[in-house]
Parts: sequence; C-alpha cells; structure tokens
Amino acid sequence: MLELWARFFLAAGVIILAASSLSRNADIVAEKTGLGRAWVGVLLLPLFTSLPEIVTSAQAALVNNPDLALGNVLGSNMFNLMIIAVIDLVQGSGPILRYVRPGHILTASIGVMLAGFTAFAVLAGGFGTIPFLKIGYGSLVIVLLFLAGLRLIVRYERRHRDPEQLQRLYAGKSLPLALTLMLVAGVLIVFSGRGLALAADEISRVTALGGTFVGTFMMAIATSLPELVATIAAVRLGALDMAVGNILGANVMNMIIIVAADGFYRQGSILAGASSTVAVAAVLAMMLTAIVIIGLIYKSNKSYLFLGLDAYSIIILYLAGAFFLYRLGLSL
Repeated sequence: MLELWARFFLAAGVIILAASSLSRNADIVAEKTGLGRAWVGVLLLPLFTSLPEIVTSAQAALVNNPDLALGNVLGSNMFNLMIIAVIDLVQGSGPILRYVRPGHILTASIGVMLAGFTAFAVLAGGFGTIPFLKIGYGSLVIVLLFLAGLRLIVRYERRHRDPEQLQRLYAGKSLPLALTLMLVAGVLIVFSGRGLALAADEISRVTALGGTFVGTFMMAIATSLPELVATIAAVRLGALDMAVGNILGANVMNMIIIVAADGFYRQGSILAGASSTVAVAAVLAMMLTAIVIIGLIYKSNKSYLFLGLDAYSIIILYLAGAFFLYRLGLSL
C-alpha cells in the first residue's frame, strides 16, 4: 500500500513541475502573437492544463472504471473553482471576480450547460450506444454542445479582444521557444497522468473509498495541479483575466474528455455505466459555477480575512460536497 501511495504522489509531483512554466510561456505567446491574455487564458492555456484529466480519464475507462473516469472530470471542475479562493489570497485586496471582465460569464454558463446535460444523461441511462462509433448518443450530444459553446466563446473573444499587447515585458523572449517549452511540459504531464490514473484505480479498488470519491477528489485534485500552479503564476504576473479564464476555460475543455473516455470504455456507453453518484458530482460542479457567475455579476467589494464572500461560499460547498460524496460512496 505504501508503494501505491508513493507512485500516486510521485506522479502528482511531476505534474506540478511541468505545470510551473506553463503560465509564463503562455503569457509570452499572448504577447508575441497579439492574441491577448484573455484569449490565451480561455482557449490556449486550458488545452495544456487539462492534459492530466484527458490521460487519467482515458486510462480509467480502459480499466473499466467509469465512476473514476467521470468523477475525475467533474471533480477537477469542482477543484478548479476552489482555486478562485486560493487566488483571492494571492492577488491582494478585494475579491478577484471584481477585477475581471464580465465576459467570463459566457464561459462559465457553457460549463454549467455541459455539466447539467452530463447529470441528465447519467440519470437517463446514457441514451444507448452508436453502433459504428462505439460511443453513446449522450457523448454525441456533449460534442455538439461543446462545439456550439466553443464557437460562441471564440466569436465573443474576437469581438472583445484585449488591446493590451505587453510588448515591453518579453522583448527578448522567443515565441518558438515558448511554444516548445509548453509542448515539453505537455508531454511530461501526459506520461505522469497515466501513472497517476493507474495508481488511483488501484487505490479505489483496495480501499472502501469508491471510484467516484477517489476520482472526484483525490485524483481530480492531483490532475488539477497544472490549473492551480498556472493560475497562481498568472495572478503573480498581474494577468487576472488569464487566471480566471484558465479556470473556466479548463472546465469547458474538461467536459469533452467524457467523450474521449467513452471511446476507450469497453462496456458500451460510459454515461450508462456510471453510477448516480457521478450525477451528484455534476450537480455540485454546477452549483459551484453558479456561485462564480453570481460573483462575476454582483462584483462585491467586501473581503473578510482576505477572502470574498463568493470564495467562502465556494469553500463551504466544496467541503460539504466532499463529505456527502464520501458518505454516499461508503453506503453503496
């Protein structure tokens, strides 16, 4: 058992190291390409920070553990929103949602829509499997919703592109080198993510914790470390829109991982194979996102002990959800 936990934490450590350079190099890409921090934060950075979830969920599906695969995706989304409380402490006075663009509401709402459909599909039995594609009809709907949501995000970002170019920060930096370093970090994250999933699967089977709890909290927290490290780095750079955009963008990107996991699952539709506890995790992710949307709209000025009320609400709901899923897993 000790060796099993050592493998889990070793893989998580490599993921942290690989993620530590992502935000700096993403900021260089934002400057050199002229795309701006908000665009890179919503669309480019989440592609890299979501790599552990892709690998671990696919691996969990291969070993026929649908609760672990889907719990990892939804749990990562939940923990990503917890990161807002962390960056509230890092960024200084006042809730961070007060200082970012209201356009993040669009990304957050698309995340709510995708999580809501996932909960519905799990409870409805997945809607069957497409014979020639070997994935469920529910996964096909997720693809269509994802593409429609991505199109809206791209169109919005083009209309409201941040004019800040940051030309003086990285004058001596190379765009090809920044992209290369991001790719190297991605490769390290992929290999470490696979080892993390195998260790988490064994932990879920040899303990009484259950696949949903291990996937939603233990593995999800570990695979969300790139988001945590990259987001804190972005805040320290003063790129608050990149930081929040990375969190909400990653939550949208993560949902397409369900489709990839379905392709690796050998027992039909992965949404049909998942237990109802996965739907509970999806609802918790929706509730946490709703708190973020409220914070983005209301923009409270008040902080208590360095945290805004929205951050406290996220922490309380996350911890309550963890306890509920733990008890629910023990009762199954």
